[in-house]
Amino acid sequence: MFTTKNARRVTIVMDAALKGFMLEKLSELGVRSYSFMNCHGQGHHAVTGDLYNGDDLLRLEIVTTTEIGAKILDWIHAAQFAQLSQYALFAYADHVEVDERDQSFRAAQ
Repeated sequence: MFTTKNARRVTIVMDAALKGFMLEKLSELGVRSYSFMNCHGQGHHAVTGDLYNGDDLLRLEIVTTTEIGAKILDWIHAAQFAQLSQYALFAYADHVEVDERDQSFRAAQ
């Protein structure tokens, strides 16, 4: 039987133009692994993600410790209302359980 550990999954939906900036900042906050996906949607800024002209939005998922997850959300919500307010940017977190044998999660700690 496996043993789980509590973790935090942070999901960020953002303008694709923020990718490099976001990865640099997340690295500074202690993030070591993540996944990106193209996405489409409608929100405060407009309908984004044209099926014919490419994707304007990215969905970023990070599974990390509760502490790093809190740092990410604090930074995003501070940045969203400061220097990033012109970009589509939305973030949320949920609690997940990770198998303690998972190499990616151990490396993220």
